[in-house]
Amino acid sequence: MAACVACTVAAILISGTANAQPTRLTVATTEIAPFVERSGERADGFYIEIWEDVAHDLGVDYDIVWADSFSDMLNLLETGAADVAVAPLAPTAEREERFDFTSAVISSGPQLGVHERSRSGVSLVRTLLGSGALRVLFFAFLGLVILGHLIWLVERHDKDMSDFNHTYPRGVIDGMWWAAVTVTTVGYGDMSPKSLRGRVVGIVAMLASLFLVGAFVSQVTADLANAGGALSVTSLDELDGAEVATVTGSSFEEYLLDEGINVRGYGTQIEAFEAAQVGTVDFVVANPFALDAIAGDYGITGVGTVFYEEFETFGLQQGSPWREPINQSLADLQLSGQVQRIVDRWLAD
Repeated sequence: MAACVACTVAAILISGTANAQPTRLTVATTEIAPFVERSGERADGFYIEIWEDVAHDLGVDYDIVWADSFSDMLNLLETGAADVAVAPLAPTAEREERFDFTSAVISSGPQLGVHERSRSGVSLVRTLLGSGALRVLFFAFLGLVILGHLIWLVERHDKDMSDFNHTYPRGVIDGMWWAAVTVTTVGYGDMSPKSLRGRVVGIVAMLASLFLVGAFVSQVTADLANAGGALSVTSLDELDGAEVATVTGSSFEEYLLDEGINVRGYGTQIEAFEAAQVGTVDFVVANPFALDAIAGDYGITGVGTVFYEEFETFGLQQGSPWREPINQSLADLQLSGQVQRIVDRWLAD
């Protein structure tokens, strides 16, 4: 019995020693608005605010260590220079071998951002190549072929007076040219029907042009209005040949490189947005929170939906004793709705 009591006391002492964790942590982070924003040495952002609630809940103090990039931040964690990494980290397979991660803080994913300069041009081209506009253009071309044949048939007999070549297909080509300049109201006057029947055909062509041009303009206008000027990219194959900016060391960069996309990495999210703003890159890939909150300041709009969903967490050293306490605190904050309230407040601002 005495031996059992001794074992119990020893277990309690060992347990107490294991739980005697340091109450001051070193937190590594890097600027990636609106998750983490830097003002001097002060850290802000909704990820920082969530971490502050976790730290308060656990009763721990902490010091912030700033890293210049995601990669530098993870190096601080891996070398033991930091206990926690507070930034939107996705627990990829490669990272899982080097670090521990908390439970999910938010759900995110890579989304395409397009500068308004590129957006308007690409949107117009896509609209002109859309099914509705192409359908109108097809019928317009078919009408030119019919008018070309018709005017040639009624004008070709008068070889001396006719402006249209009397041979086929040269005469039909002349007829299509006449029909095109007539329908578009250009009217060069280099060709014109001389016979009564030819002029009747000309009147029909001019009347038809009123409907044709109106139909094309209406179709393009409707397509632009329905699209809202938006660019929809549903597959990375559509970015083939384009240069895409994203944050160096992020899971988004890893994903884009695996997909064979031409990626240009930047140390911060702001630098990536600035590159798209000045035209250094064609597109930018960022999380929807950044695209909603700050990309508009750089003339960039998020388009489409995320290419895949990932869960963003806090990073920890491998085997960290803080994983379970932090997870419990996060679970309480999620259940109370505090995490969502923090995120909503930051996005509203």
